[in-house]
Amino acid sequence: NLALAQVLKSPVGGASDEDLITLAGAGAGEGSWWQRLTYLHGQQLNAEHEDGSANVRTALPSPALMRIVPLLRDWQQASAHLPVHDLLDRVMHQGQLMQRYASSVPASMRAQVLGNLDAFVALSLEIDAGRYPSITRFIDKLRRLQRGSDQEAPDEADIDVSADAVRIMTIHGAKGLEAEVVVMMGANHSDSGRDTLGVLCDWPQDAPGPAHFSVFGKTASRGYARESLFLQEESFRLQENWNLLYVAATRAKALLMVSGVHSGKDEGGVVAGSWYEKMLHAEMFIPEAASSDHTVSDDTLTLAVFDPPALRPPERVINAQDTALTREGSLLHLLMERLTASDHWPVQLPAVRVVAQWLGCSMEQSTIVCEQAAQILSSKALEKFFNPDSFEFARNEMEIVIGGELIRLDRVVMFRDALWILDYKRHYVEFQHADYQAQLARYRQACLSLFPGMLICCALITVDGRLWVLDSADTGMASA
Repeated sequence: NLALAQVLKSPVGGASDEDLITLAGAGAGEGSWWQRLTYLHGQQLNAEHEDGSANVRTALPSPALMRIVPLLRDWQQASAHLPVHDLLDRVMHQGQLMQRYASSVPASMRAQVLGNLDAFVALSLEIDAGRYPSITRFIDKLRRLQRGSDQEAPDEADIDVSADAVRIMTIHGAKGLEAEVVVMMGANHSDSGRDTLGVLCDWPQDAPGPAHFSVFGKTASRGYARESLFLQEESFRLQENWNLLYVAATRAKALLMVSGVHSGKDEGGVVAGSWYEKMLHAEMFIPEAASSDHTVSDDTLTLAVFDPPALRPPERVINAQDTALTREGSLLHLLMERLTASDHWPVQLPAVRVVAQWLGCSMEQSTIVCEQAAQILSSKALEKFFNPDSFEFARNEMEIVIGGELIRLDRVVMFRDALWILDYKRHYVEFQHADYQAQLARYRQACLSLFPGMLICCALITVDGRLWVLDSADTGMASA
């Protein structure tokens, strides 16, 4: 009933909600919707034959329902003996699907929808090279594609590439196309689940029949006789995976951005073997178009070949002219911000090479800041400031505007009895005590306007894992 209702409400049937309500109430709820529909259709034909008056239509099926019944009957009968491609071709022409879909979708979507109709018919010839033309086989294959990964999805139709708009496409649909900026989304994925039940078929392209045909189940029960065939299938799968990655990565003419979702369990959140992980090993590429006045160093690359304002890094990103110590401190801030942004505890520090990719720095710098972050996060004296079970909430890089001045706090942690303002420093230097005191006092005053009446404590966190607390009387420092 649901499948029939979907067909009737689609442009194929063109039925209205009132038509479905009529169908639902027909025959006092007896029989399937298809039986009710054919019964109403027969009643209408009999009434027209006996009366010939158009008025009899008012209490009987609408023109939309009367139109679709003979078409569905014909297509059902044809499906028993026609190959899928021929059947779809008949449905397209008899049902006037191109015209009906074109008139039912917005003009902005018309080209894509009509192209997809053609692509769907073409898909019937591509699946299994047309060797299994039955409709049952075709539908089963479509369901498997629907359950599979995006890498297995069929091609979408190509549309006008000159459209001034962002286009979201599958990799297959992007074949042959290029753009200045391309974003690969969902790249941090693992392989889709392997088939635990299926058919292993070795059918050479020019052979009249298969050289091997068998069914298989779980890996443990497959035996050794077919091992070479399974290895061959795995080789084909891996090669196709590389082919898809190549197609995706080479669509970009100027800028390629690779995005993925943190796995939550793998080292650094990067899934082993994923496209995202493969990209981490790619060598830095400097286009020949880069002019000689652009600076390239071990940890920074600045090119003006493509530099849209929306994609320029924020001011917090390390400047190439910073001193080594200043740059190291900025890198530590960035790393601590990223590591403590989630609710996971204890924090798992990723590999040095992964951090280097995160921060855009050298391996040497990455090693240093990783050791510093590990020292801070392993300190018992500091655990309560990073373990989510210990506090009410925490914020990294919290910004407050006071009197037109922007103040950025490294980390703010709220406990039930107090609010703590934390500032990261490489070392506590005695002669800079007055500067620390003035800085934290300014931070406290800014937070008092947001949290009146709250006990506010300020402290420094140094890379040796120590906490330097500025007491409430502003008289000195206490180390923990």
